[in-house]
Parts: sequence; C-alpha cells; structure tokens
Amino acid sequence: MNNSGARSAVRVIRLDPFAPKQAVSPPARTVDELEPEWSSLPPVAWPDPIGSARLRAPVLPPDPDEEGLDALGDEGVLTEPSSMGFGASFGATAGAPTSHASGAAPGKMPRLPNGVVTSWPLRFHGEPEGYARVWLRNLLMMLLTAGLYLPWARVRSQRYLMRHTRVAGHVLDYHEPPGNLLPRYVLSAALILGVMGAWAGGSTMAGMLALSLALAVWPLLVFMSLTHRMAHLSWAHRRLAFDGTCQQIYRAMWAPLFGGGAVAWLLMAAVIVRSPGNWVAWGAALALWVLAMPAFVWTWYVFRQRHLRLGPLHLLWKASKPAVMMMFLRTLVWAMLATVFSLGVAAMVLAAVLVMRGKLNLTIERGLLLAAALAVCAAVQPYAQARLQNLVWNKSGNRYLRFRSKLSVADFVMLQCKHALLLVLTLGLYWPWAVIATRRMRAQSLTIWSRVDADVLKAHWPVYEGPNTSQIASARLRAMGAGSRSTY
Repeated sequence: MNNSGARSAVRVIRLDPFAPKQAVSPPARTVDELEPEWSSLPPVAWPDPIGSARLRAPVLPPDPDEEGLDALGDEGVLTEPSSMGFGASFGATAGAPTSHASGAAPGKMPRLPNGVVTSWPLRFHGEPEGYARVWLRNLLMMLLTAGLYLPWARVRSQRYLMRHTRVAGHVLDYHEPPGNLLPRYVLSAALILGVMGAWAGGSTMAGMLALSLALAVWPLLVFMSLTHRMAHLSWAHRRLAFDGTCQQIYRAMWAPLFGGGAVAWLLMAAVIVRSPGNWVAWGAALALWVLAMPAFVWTWYVFRQRHLRLGPLHLLWKASKPAVMMMFLRTLVWAMLATVFSLGVAAMVLAAVLVMRGKLNLTIERGLLLAAALAVCAAVQPYAQARLQNLVWNKSGNRYLRFRSKLSVADFVMLQCKHALLLVLTLGLYWPWAVIATRRMRAQSLTIWSRVDADVLKAHWPVYEGPNTSQIASARLRAMGAGSRSTY
C-alpha cells in the first residue's frame, strides 16, 4: 500500500515531557496531552521484521552499557538522535517466541527523536446511503430466513463499518467467517429460550435454576466473543488479539455475577415468604451490589485492556477506582435529573388530558409512563456511554502508545435524543442514519499518540498469513490491473 496516505493522516508534534533532562536546573514540566505516568512501565521488545538482517545475525551477548541506556531512555536520557532501544526480550506471553529462542539477537526498534510524538486521528468515511443498503438487505434476509441470517448480517454490518474507518491512513477490517458465529449465537439463543421457557412453565424454582445456569455460562460467551472478534479484526492487514483465558474471565466476572444471582434468589424468597424481614434483606443485598458496581467495572476493564494486544504490544489501563466511582455518581445524578424532567412532562400531559376529557384512560396513563421511561433511557444511556468511552480510552496505553478520547458528553446526548425521536417518527427506518452518525462522532473523537512511526510499527508487526492470503493478493493485483477498487 502506498505510504503517502499514512503520512498525510499523521501529524508530528513536539511535546515537553519527553525532552531530555538537563544536568543543572531542569525546566519545569508542563501538563499536556501525554501524562508521564506510563514511563514507569516495564520495557517491551518487538520482534524483528520478517526478512531483516538481524534474523540472520549470530547471537551476541547483551551490551551492559546499552541496557543501561535503554533502562533510562524513558526517563529522558537520549541514546541516539533518532532511536531509542528496547532492553527486554519479547516473551511468550505476547504470542510469539523470544528472540533468543528463535536464534536471533535482540534488536532495537527505532523510535522518534526525543520529544517528538505522532498523532494518528481516527477517520470514518461511511455514508448513510451505503449502510442503508446493507441494513435493508440484512433485514430482508432476516425476515426470509426467520432470523437464521443473523450471523451473516452481523458480519456484513461490521465489515462495512470497519472498512470505512481509517487509522494513520490504513483501513480497519473484519475477517470473521459468519459460520464461526453460529456456536455462540446458538448457545445464547438456547440460554435465553431456556430461561424464558422455565419461567413460562409456571415453576419459579425452575426459572431461578435456569437463570443461575445462564449467569454461570455468561463468562464463556464473553470469552468467545472477545477472542473471536479481536482475532479477526485487523489494521493494515495486521491482526489484533485478545490473549486472556477463559479462567481469567471467570475470575474477573465471578463477583458481579454471583452477587446478581444472590440478589435474584433473595427476591424470589421475599416474594414467596412475604415477610418484612426478607424484603429488608433483599433491599440490603441489592444496595450492596449496586454500591460495589464501580469496583466490578474497574476490575473488568483492568483485565480487558491488559489483555488487548496490538502485535507484540500490550495495553494497560491506569484509571483509579475513585475515577470510576465518580463516573457512576455523575451518571446517577444525571439519571435522577432526567427522571424528574420526564415525569414532570408526563404529569403536564396527564393534566392536559384530564382538563380536555374530564377523565383519564388507563391506556393513556400507561403509554405516558412508558414514554417517560424511554425518554430517561434515551438520555441516560448515551451519557454513561460517553463518560465511559472517555474514561476507558484516556487511561489506556503504554510507554509507546496512548489513546485520547474527547467525546463531548453534551453533544453525544443531544445526538442520541435526536435519533430516538426520529426513530419513533419514522418507525425505525432512520436506523442506518443513526448508526452512521453515532459511529462518526465516536470514532473521530479518538486519537492515538505514538512515539513510534507508523511505518516502523508495521515493519515490526508481521502481516497475517491466512489460508487464503495468496488468493486474496492475486485477486487484488488483478483488480488493480483492471483499474477497479479493492475493498479488502
């Protein structure tokens, strides 16, 4: 691929925190886009590029002077004018053998000069008309196949959205075959239908047992979803990965799932026994579970971000528990304000109906309450989503990459409220336009700050060699020769 597009999408800026330390009276550090907290993380070694001379070089003993410079490189000591070294070997936890095990000497990955950081903005170029065609075809096939086309519809939608998103001049892509989604979809449908059938059968105990079984299997579904999705998501034909295990996901999710199951069982006991003490116990358990939700969310995102892998590079999440708690408190306050406003509007409408008709229809009352509840959801859900995106990605990164999210909470809430109103007025036909507008706002609020050039990152990140890579490359060459555009 021509690198001109990558260079045009990258801005090179100079930041103060990475300036070399002075021997006497160093200048005061200023607060800017990149926080210095990542400089304390351990170094990461990158594998040598495929076909490079270092792969054929003999194994040499490490130079202690170079190791010392590498260890001090992120503290401001500049080893070379245009490169910085990596002192640690690339371990097996990153998904590839170490350099020593493969018979290669540990090499250095050149970084940008000290104080220079590249900015890679995300750009989304999708159009509502193009996505509307994909959505209408998916909807028609879903109706004709009674829902069996769902995996294919999911893949088609994701491919359109990914292939119209660019990072540093290269598009994202989604390669998952629809057949791989069938086991997860069948398992999810079986759990949902099993729980609904158990409750519909009239047996409360059977319903609770089915619900407990669904909660126990839920981490397995999350593991399958994360592993498959990240393994088939690529940037510049280089696959991402999620290297967490199923046991680790169970350890990260057992507390909220166990607490939710305990609250559900206490609720069943309170309904059956009908004793004030049981209701008090259920209320106390529910309050404790809700109060512990920020800790549950913090634990989950620390685990998830830590196991996301961009080639040999792992991410970390540095958000604190008080920051997550503050996000929940702000969301709670906003939910209370939205509820009061929605109920106030519903009360005024009810009063108007009473004045005009002199009586109140039960159907009208229920409809107004439902509309008020939907209005609260339309205002609270995007508020929490915007806050969570900024919190998650502003604290994600490592010594070499940082993410920056500047999603405006007010603008995102207004956009989603507008979409909710238009979806109601158009009976759902506005959905493609809502998806494209939401995707554009969320994607273009993200920026990646890197201390490594994009071309260097690609050179040290092997291209995925799938079973049909040669056929795809031949087809692309034929298409380029014919003057057509390739969508791969």
